[in-house]
This record gives sequence, C-alpha cells and structure tokens, in this order.
Amino acid sequence: MRTGACVGVVIGLLFLTTGAASAWAACGDSGVSLQVLGSGGPFGAGRASAGYVVWIDGVSRVMVDAGGGTFVRFHEADATLADLDLLALSHFHPDHAADVPALLWPRGGELRVAGPSGSPAFPSLGDFLGGLFGPDGVFRILNNRVTLDAVTVDITADEPTDVLSEGGVRVRALGVPHGSVPAVGYRVDVGDASLAFSSDQNGSNAAFTDFVRGVDVLVVHFAGSETSTGAVTDLHARPSVWGQMATDAGVGRLVLSHVSANQDLDENVGHLRARYSGPLTIASDLLCVPVE
Repeated sequence: MRTGACVGVVIGLLFLTTGAASAWAACGDSGVSLQVLGSGGPFGAGRASAGYVVWIDGVSRVMVDAGGGTFVRFHEADATLADLDLLALSHFHPDHAADVPALLWPRGGELRVAGPSGSPAFPSLGDFLGGLFGPDGVFRILNNRVTLDAVTVDITADEPTDVLSEGGVRVRALGVPHGSVPAVGYRVDVGDASLAFSSDQNGSNAAFTDFVRGVDVLVVHFAGSETSTGAVTDLHARPSVWGQMATDAGVGRLVLSHVSANQDLDENVGHLRARYSGPLTIASDLLCVPVE
C-alpha cells in the first residue's frame, strides 16, 4: 500500500494541477486510478517525460513508459517496483524509455516488460533490453540481478496483442503510426474499469479508435498543433484529430499529456474542443485520475 498522491484543482471540465506540489491528495486505496508520473515531452520545461502508473486497490500494478524523470516521480508517488506486474514501453525514444535502468537499479528482481518490434533504425524490445542488461550490455552489472519476461508486440499485427492477463488485470497492445518509429498503444481493463494510452502517434489508424472504444479514460500525447506541417504531422496527431477520435470512440474522459512548453496549449485545446465536448483533464506530474 502507498500513501503518495497529488493535488488537483478542478475548473469546470478541466482539471488543472499545481506543478511540483510538496503535498498531494491520495490516489485512493480502493478501485482503479491513473497516476501521471511525467506529463512532458523532450521539451517538458519542469515536467518529467512520459510515464504513468495504474493503481489497483492501492497497489502499483502497471507502469506505462519510463521517460526521463519518471524514476524520481515513481518514488515520490510511493510506487513499488516489486508490485509491478508489467512495465509497458510504447517506443524507444529517450523521453519514453530512458529511465528503465534507473528503475531497476540497484534492486533488480523479476518483471514483465512489453514493447514494440524493431526496424532498421530502432531496436526491438529484445535488442533494447539486451543492449542495456545483457552480458555485454551497457548496464551489465544488472545482468544477474534482473529476470525480465519480454513480450514483443508486432506493430504490423491487425489485431491487438495480449501482453498481460492475470490477477483480474488485462493489458492489450496495438501498433500505432508514429512516423518511421515502431510504437505501441496500450489498453488496460480491470473489471468494469478501463483506460488506454495513445503513445506518440499521428492518429491515422482507424483500428486504434476501435481499440479504445468505450474506455473510461484515454491518455493522449498532445504534442502536435493544428498548424503542424511536414514531418511533425507524421509523428503527432493534430488536436482536432484527437477530439474526433475521442468522440467517435465514446471515451469517458480525455487526459492530455506529453505537453511541451513551446506549444500554445490554450489554442490547441480549443481545436480539440471543437470536436469533443466530454470531460477533459490536463495532466501534470503526480496528478491522479480515478478511473470510473
């Protein structure tokens, strides 16, 4: 059980939170809650990079992404590595995976890790973990301390991949379009509660809308802008695309994360609101969102 949590300020349908709060309200010791460890991207300006914990009855059961700074937030939240059933990595940009060695050092232990298949420019999950913790890996000191159950998600598969189904928790993964970067989105179902994580993507795969249909909470990486052009549009969906997707999928609540200091957040939210009128939360580090 943990005692950590966060403080949120609710304004209408937008949840805005104090950054770097010295005390925060509890996520809750029962039910399902999402805690944002890192709400920023590579230009987070005071925010940790992408990372999230799913709490189930007061236990940190699933972690999604481990970007820079999430190691600190993980322990501020009083999450416990030994309690994790799964570390789900969306892709291998540093702002999503750089803190994996820090999380495992020095304790080690057993952990299931999910992540994408590879490409010529990016490692597969097996190559990523081997390059870090294998006998010749960068952090080979951990080679005899960790036992990792790697579940590689084929990003070209038409159907979702089951990566975890135990203890009342089901986690599925689906490849998502993030330019040339192999990337995965995740869905977590716990009884009647459900939440999903978009990863970085451009929103062009209609199968993802079906994948997240009816979820209580959808975390989207809100890094694009409505006026984006060129390579950016291959990597990150425009705000209006997220809004339409949320409406089409019947999402209960959107959580906007992976935000950057160099974007006009108010303007981007306005474009999203033109397509989506449901509950909306703007993420901050250590924010907790009940999944209901």
